[in-house]
Amino acid sequence: MGKGKVSSTLIACIAVGLVAIIAIVGVAVYGSNNYSGSGNKDAASNGNKNSSMVDTADTSSQPTGSGDGSQITGSTDNQSSSKAESSSKTQTSSKNQTSSESSSVTGSVPTPDDDPFEDNTPSGERVCYLTFDDGPCANTDKILKILKDNDVKATFFVVGTMATGKIKDIYNAGHAIGLHTNTHELSKSSSKYVYKSADGFFNDLKGISDVVYEKIGIRSNLTRFPGGSATAYSRLGKSVFETVKETLKEQGYTYFDWNIDSGDTHSKSPSKDYVMNEIRKGLKSGGKYKDEVCILMHDIKNVTVEALPDIIRELKEAGYTFKTLDSKCNNFAFK
Repeated sequence: MGKGKVSSTLIACIAVGLVAIIAIVGVAVYGSNNYSGSGNKDAASNGNKNSSMVDTADTSSQPTGSGDGSQITGSTDNQSSSKAESSSKTQTSSKNQTSSESSSVTGSVPTPDDDPFEDNTPSGERVCYLTFDDGPCANTDKILKILKDNDVKATFFVVGTMATGKIKDIYNAGHAIGLHTNTHELSKSSSKYVYKSADGFFNDLKGISDVVYEKIGIRSNLTRFPGGSATAYSRLGKSVFETVKETLKEQGYTYFDWNIDSGDTHSKSPSKDYVMNEIRKGLKSGGKYKDEVCILMHDIKNVTVEALPDIIRELKEAGYTFKTLDSKCNNFAFK
């Protein structure tokens, strides 16, 4: 009996010991596995983070079309493409805006208007405007022939009481028609006195305008005061004269004076030499030829017909070209 109890006790102790050993080994193995898994997770996480930074920082070293690297590279390419496209659009928009602004600036640059008192003759070009007042008359035919023979155009300021049938001949020959006056009445005692008032002046102007329209079917917008603007100023007075000037402009007229008086009316019978010398003196200013000259002549004067061929010849030799007056020419105004 004593031996059986010892043997049972011994077996029980051994069993307990084995159980304890198994338990200790189990705990050790479990703890080891848990520690190893945690480390792998951290390592994998760190590895992925590092891979992502490299991909973002240098996509050119990553292969395309494989794994996460391909996705990252593709995303970066799309971003680069988007940025490039955005930059291109911004530059294009900027260029378009600059172009638009440039166009706007160009469009806003002031351009010459239709002011009839503006000088449109290029500097340095010698231009002559031959003008004939107080006709038409018998001499007008002779003057037209001289002009034709010399291939020269001129401007005729016509009077309504003269040989108005010749106005059409002047026009058909390619010359300009200006309105001088209907009556050319400068006597203050006359009821037809041109400078009696502003209304009187414009009534006279309308009369010659109607005559010209009847002959050639156009309304001339060129006019010349009888005696020139200096006479109109002195006869009408400053205030009325300024009103007349403004009204002429509003109605589309340009009035013309001159800067060379041929002198063909300076006396009852001026000589050809006198006329030639007056023109020669007028051609120069300060010893130099003027760029533009507007010469006052009268086709009612025989001396004008006599001198005209020599006048044209000398002007051509001096380098002048001949033009007709229009509303954009210098009006050679006295005042």
